Amino acid sequence: MYRAYGLLTPASSFTVDEARTRLAARFPDAAVTLAGGQVTVARGDWEMELLVNDAPAVLDESVGMAEKIAGLGDGRDIESCARRVEVWSETPDPMLEHFADYQAVVEVLQTFPGLIAVDPKEPALL
Repeated sequence: MYRAYGLLTPASSFTVDEARTRLAARFPDAAVTLAGGQVTVARGDWEMELLVNDAPAVLDESVGMAEKIAGLGDGRDIESCARRVEVWSETPDPMLEHFADYQAVVEVLQTFPGLIAVDPKEPALL
């Protein structure tokens, strides 16, 4: 239902361990776990997942996003991203009860210098 990318510039300070720590502080009433490099935020019937993707295709996809979001002249930070944090939730949310939770996860990611939050569907900056 929800999806976002946190594009990681070469200078990014992002780590999954620190992401888990920050998310646990933001969601004190949720279970925030780290297993196999994947962070899960779970509360009741809702959960959100985070995983770093550093596959070779990420850099090519970042260049494509830079062209669509900012144009190559303005998208140098975006086009340099060979890694990204992928955020998703497959939990159905027809009444948007967890939209604020999704936004809060993205806000936590945006606290990391060198992370550019984007909506991969549009693509557009978040």
